[in-house]
Amino acid sequence: MMDFADKQLECAGRKGWRGLSRPVLVLGAALAVTTVTPAAAQAPGVYVVAKLAADAKAKDAVAAKRQAMQEARRQAMQRLLKRITPYSAYARLPKIESALIQDLLEGFSVRRERNSATRYLATLDFTFRPRAVQQLLTGYGIPFTDRQAPTIRVLPVYLSGGKIQTGRADVWRRSWLGLDLSHALTPVNLAQPSPSLTPEAIKTVLSGDTQAYETLRGKYKSLTLVLAVAHVDDRDGRLVTQLFGFDQTGSISLLRRDRVPDGDLKGAATRAAEIALRIFESRWKVTKAAVDGAGDGEGVLTVEMTVAFAGLQQWQEIRGRLARVPGVQALEVLSLSARSANVAFQFSGGADRLGQQLSSQNLVLQNAGSRWILRSR
Repeated sequence: MMDFADKQLECAGRKGWRGLSRPVLVLGAALAVTTVTPAAAQAPGVYVVAKLAADAKAKDAVAAKRQAMQEARRQAMQRLLKRITPYSAYARLPKIESALIQDLLEGFSVRRERNSATRYLATLDFTFRPRAVQQLLTGYGIPFTDRQAPTIRVLPVYLSGGKIQTGRADVWRRSWLGLDLSHALTPVNLAQPSPSLTPEAIKTVLSGDTQAYETLRGKYKSLTLVLAVAHVDDRDGRLVTQLFGFDQTGSISLLRRDRVPDGDLKGAATRAAEIALRIFESRWKVTKAAVDGAGDGEGVLTVEMTVAFAGLQQWQEIRGRLARVPGVQALEVLSLSARSANVAFQFSGGADRLGQQLSSQNLVLQNAGSRWILRSR
């Protein structure tokens, strides 16, 4: 993918995370807080690069396969390094010779392949040796994040002709299915549009209607749900894609407009889906960098509190402001009544920082003895 796309996703990853400072875990014993420090052990899933397409032509079938495999290994290595390192380090990533890549490989498998007398095509999975890759990056002084985020749910919806498309007509969902979602730094589980979902309901959610989003999220029973909507603009033929909801780091609302070169809608949709996945990964890497840099005994807070409000409209306003607090992620409504709601969320930045960020959104924490109460100022 081109460098300008990397710059766009890095900017998206940084959005909402400016001003994070070193956490200090002091807020009060009455606040229900749990500190989660980064784990030393790491599942090997991140070090698998799957669904990689190989295609090469040569003078004969043997040479074509050899050329395709060599290029596929190089691409797999490149994808892995970009997956676990921040964009700011991309320029320092080493160009690794084929022999060294072979040493870093644990193995590979073939999902499908076909060939002719002069061409070889295949879809391949490569597994790299975690410790060897870590040592390589450490040797070059390049930071990396290889701890996978909790799985999020993404609901791809393709609109065309005023209808939600399904099956083979749904080029957007098929593009997501072609990605390596399970081994991503931010694993994704794809949801299927329900028969009751309508284009009108989608537009209402995208307009920022909190209640409409909560209703949608409730149907899919997911703490993190991102609505990924795509359609072709009839005016200029561009592919318009929108991400809206909550991923592993907090609220997300992004819109892209991409050209469809030579009418290749499938290619444009695949590219947009790839960038969306890399945006999720970039946001997670920024979060992990802030948490891992906090020092021993500091990290992500798991917080529970009661939100007090005068009515439904004020509750929606407070919830919206709370969701916009930089560092708040995985916001969950545990219970809701006419005048209060019990909520839980994670916050990367420390307890003191949480109080400061809440204040910046005109939200005030009050100690009620056994529980903290959040109110609008």
